[in-house]
Amino acid sequence: MKKALITIVLVFILGLSSFTQETKAAFGYGAEMNKNAEYGVGGGALLNFDVNLFSQYAIGASVTMSGDNSYNGILETAVMVRRYFLPLHEGFFVEVDTGLSIFTLRDEKTFYRFLAGVRGGYRLPFGNFFYVEPCARVGYPFIFGVGTVAGYRR
Repeated sequence: MKKALITIVLVFILGLSSFTQETKAAFGYGAEMNKNAEYGVGGGALLNFDVNLFSQYAIGASVTMSGDNSYNGILETAVMVRRYFLPLHEGFFVEVDTGLSIFTLRDEKTFYRFLAGVRGGYRLPFGNFFYVEPCARVGYPFIFGVGTVAGYRR
């Protein structure tokens, strides 16, 4: 399972980072605290990628890996549609996510859940190329998450 997670992350980074060189896109890394397990709150890391569309919209994908005391790991893969409230793809945004959550128990049992949620946040640009993005989300099966993403935009 760990080799599969590492492979997914590497393909995501290598494949999508080359795509950002040619388009108006953003690629970020982040940390998150979420309620993604039966007991307690767990921490995790995330990667996200989005491509600007017309006006104030963007589409993209994200991968979140988290864990806590009751699971070895939780992998979330999602696609998203985002709407910014300012025309330059920065400032406040709201986004809709959908995808798949993969839960791996300590005894190596794996089960899958449909993922659906809403995220809101604020993209704070630093110059023309970098940004920080505090955000919060609610949905299923994770209940809630709060985190920060820092990244590169072109």
